[in-house]
Amino acid sequence: MDFNDPALEHLVNKITIALQENNREEAARYMDIIIEEYPEVANILMNSIEFQTLMAENEEMAENESRALQDEDIIKPGNSMEIDEQRVIDDMNAMLDIEPSTAQEFIQKGTVLTITQQFEDALDCFNNALELDPNNLSALISKGNTYELMENYEEASKVYDIVMEVEATDIYDLMSKGYVLENHQRFDDALKTYNKALKSDKNNSNILFLKGSCLIKLQKHKEAVQTLDECIERYSDNPYETIFELENAYHNKGVALHALEEDDEALEAFSLALGINPNYHYTYYEIGIIQEEREKYESALKNYEKFLEFDNTDSEVVEAKERVEKLI
Repeated sequence: MDFNDPALEHLVNKITIALQENNREEAARYMDIIIEEYPEVANILMNSIEFQTLMAENEEMAENESRALQDEDIIKPGNSMEIDEQRVIDDMNAMLDIEPSTAQEFIQKGTVLTITQQFEDALDCFNNALELDPNNLSALISKGNTYELMENYEEASKVYDIVMEVEATDIYDLMSKGYVLENHQRFDDALKTYNKALKSDKNNSNILFLKGSCLIKLQKHKEAVQTLDECIERYSDNPYETIFELENAYHNKGVALHALEEDDEALEAFSLALGINPNYHYTYYEIGIIQEEREKYESALKNYEKFLEFDNTDSEVVEAKERVEKLI
């Protein structure tokens, strides 16, 4: 589920990875951040089918570990997550019980109604919020997301058209607006929005990352490299302060350098990305492209095959693999 909020998306991904790795303590830590920073949407994660499946798998693993260590006096893993889950459910029920009077309360209740698939009631809440504050970006984006969940893409598009025209001054509103503009292929407008945000906070690594990635889409690769270098310099490993992983920045820098035909530097950036996260499989494809262009077909094949270990459905990579197999 995409809420057009890269920070929230980042945190959800961190929880998913932590649960897949059976790291419940880490998952609980990220859930605490979501509960604190996104109280109105925290339960979306808790109620999703994907999350419930991960929880069930994780619970089974935890139970197996507990049985293996039954002779030891230990605390059973998972207590903190169970507490967090109950806390989220309590918050959700409390939100449904209130009679909203402010725009923020209408947004919060509307979000919970969206989660429980009461879409029409949710839209009423977002519309009430917009009556109180016509340019409230959170209400507009939430309304657009609800229409998407209803598969009413025509109405969702109309709402996002409004989002893209709303004047924003808050730095996170500007970041969210830029994100929507990019999703609608309005890269020049997105870039202007990120630059406006950087006037308020020129060292914000999140916006520098988004700007750098946007510059690549605009084929302004030299400026993209400079921007991503600034982003990397100011990177923070705080999971809320920083919405992207450092390997993302190195990967994008490598893409820009390759476009500039600076392939040695590109390979160095890709190597740094994989050094941070060997499972960031997109980088294997980019390395394979460079190796293929250098006629190092066996090396290219190995990188394409490595990518396909993670995702064997990408037709572009499958075609690249078949192409170099023929050349070999």
